[in-house]
Amino acid sequence: MYCTGVLYRCTITSMISGEGSAFIHGITAQDVFDFVMDPQQYLKANTRITCITRLAETDEGMIAREHGRFMGRFEGSVISRYRWDAPHRIDTTLEHGHPEAMHAWWEIEDRAGGVWMKHVETLAMPRPIGRLFDLCARGWLSRSVQHEIDVIAQLLSDGERGRGLAALG
Repeated sequence: MYCTGVLYRCTITSMISGEGSAFIHGITAQDVFDFVMDPQQYLKANTRITCITRLAETDEGMIAREHGRFMGRFEGSVISRYRWDAPHRIDTTLEHGHPEAMHAWWEIEDRAGGVWMKHVETLAMPRPIGRLFDLCARGWLSRSVQHEIDVIAQLLSDGERGRGLAALG
């Protein structure tokens, strides 16, 4: 069961998740944060999103429109709320659009010799669509998020860097 809304309206939904993590030698948490928050760099790794546009600043982060492709085929866009505690955490939730719910987050920790990062994404769809969604998309999301982490780790290891919040305009 997934609960949503101000009054904690509960609806039965189907939820899938993908998770990836990596340790990268020789960089800092700020390097990872700056890379992930720079759309030009981040979109090199994330195959699900094709464009990120900041719509408004908030006290905790921003509201953004994300255009993307679900399972590499179905185009659409959502409005998301980003909250961050730079450089250690980025939290993104769905404000408007489909799926029914989305929550993604980054945990970024400086450790001896480098940085450890973890990224998790969850998506929920209402039933009866949710059952089909589970069958078709579970493996795709899991592979996609780990691929994203692997590409970011490789690019950062190769010396690429992001401009961080300055890249958002």
